[in-house]
Amino acid sequence: MDKQIAYGTQEKGIGETYTFCIQKNGQGWVGWIQKHPEVNAEKGTREELLRTLAIEFGKVLKAYEKQAEMWDKQFEDDVKTGKLDRFAEEALADFKTGRCKEI
Repeated sequence: MDKQIAYGTQEKGIGETYTFCIQKNGQGWVGWIQKHPEVNAEKGTREELLRTLAIEFGKVLKAYEKQAEMWDKQFEDDVKTGKLDRFAEEALADFKTGRCKEI
């Protein structure tokens, strides 16, 4: 394999830069994102590889977004049904007795 080449991408709204790592591998190219091992590909040309990695990374980001929305909904449901009240009461009691301090 030849030397590894890195391409950075900044996704809108994410606030983090992700790096596509690509290498020439014989007649083709291989690539991956180190922070997301599920995003990897092998293609015949560098352009195909970069396009494929971008598409696969987009799918991963959409899945994370959907999961975050599900967590938010679950949290809101738990608040509405009072499932978290006990934790709020414990935190307030700890604060009032000096076991924690305001930051």
